[in-house]
Amino acid sequence: MKIEIIGKFFDNHSLSIINREIATRLSDKFDVYITPVDPFSNQAKMPIDKLKQLKNLSEKELNVPDIQVRHVYPPIWNWPLDRKTKVVYIQPWEWEKIPFEWQHKFETFADALIVPSNWEKALFSKAGLNPNKLFSVANGYDDKLFNKLKGNAFEGVDPDKFNFIYVGCSQHRKGLDIVLNAWKDTFTRADKARLILKDTPKIYGASNILNETIRIQYTHNCAPIHYIDDDLSAEQMADLYKASKVIVHPYRAEGFGMPVQEALACGCLPIVPNGGPTDEFVGEVAYKIPVERKTFDIHDPKFFAFKPGDAGTHMNSHAFYNEPHLDSFQNLMRKIYMNHQKEKEFKKVREHDCKNTWSNVIPEYEKVFETIHNFPSTQRVDKTVK
Repeated sequence: MKIEIIGKFFDNHSLSIINREIATRLSDKFDVYITPVDPFSNQAKMPIDKLKQLKNLSEKELNVPDIQVRHVYPPIWNWPLDRKTKVVYIQPWEWEKIPFEWQHKFETFADALIVPSNWEKALFSKAGLNPNKLFSVANGYDDKLFNKLKGNAFEGVDPDKFNFIYVGCSQHRKGLDIVLNAWKDTFTRADKARLILKDTPKIYGASNILNETIRIQYTHNCAPIHYIDDDLSAEQMADLYKASKVIVHPYRAEGFGMPVQEALACGCLPIVPNGGPTDEFVGEVAYKIPVERKTFDIHDPKFFAFKPGDAGTHMNSHAFYNEPHLDSFQNLMRKIYMNHQKEKEFKKVREHDCKNTWSNVIPEYEKVFETIHNFPSTQRVDKTVK
């Protein structure tokens, strides 16, 4: 089977990580080649052997693929060069309303859609997508890096502190404002607690996070916040997780939560909202924040969801997101920090089996692609051609 993968490969965004892992690992079984939409960047700090693999896959002779996988945002809608090629989208989405154009295109143009969680699969199914074209395959992680073995020291991070870590950006759906509002009223400088805040401005854009963290520490005398916006390799991210005790991710909308999974694999205890896609891999280990269901205007630019003019499926329903309870989040952080039995809790984390290793996930992709390859024909119809 010939598989072409189109997308980004050369930065540290989740889409790129997934694309390069799928491409390099599937190439052991299928005839895989890649079409990058981004230039090479050494800032991603990828291993040389991984770069060599990607280079080889991008320079192979471009034959007509049986399956063309598109994993890029925004989605690419142009027709494949050959009618026999099946078009498969890997498309994460975080909000409970699906853009109507996506539902229509995935139904009438795509041969299949792959999403990273059953939570997302339910959203697309509710939006009206044919369930026979809809597959769920979890995002994987590299257990050679993200594991509970001792990590290397990370500059500026004191492993003797009780470190909480947040990885993300300032987008409303990620809940960084919840983290900062909780932090300033939960821990003081007298506590041995510290918040590590890993920002990704080169992917999500510059923000005012650093200035806000400085202002909060100055005006509230709270426990210190260590801000990091450097490009970090996967090895460095693993070291950062291993220097931390707890990962906080009080998201309002999320499609999977890769940092939570990677941190959990490194022994961090997760604090996440109840009822979201992270439920599918954190098991009974995580502390769950109660949420309140709220309506909102999904076209409001502050939510960074729909583009102007987009319509949504479920046309007669409201748009919702789940707002984590701030007080409960504060109480959970304080409880974990103060609980004299906390080592018992971390013992559970150390014993937790994070099943979504890439070695377990790739066979799921193989099954999905083999299923799609055996579909009777593509779904696209050009009525102008006789």
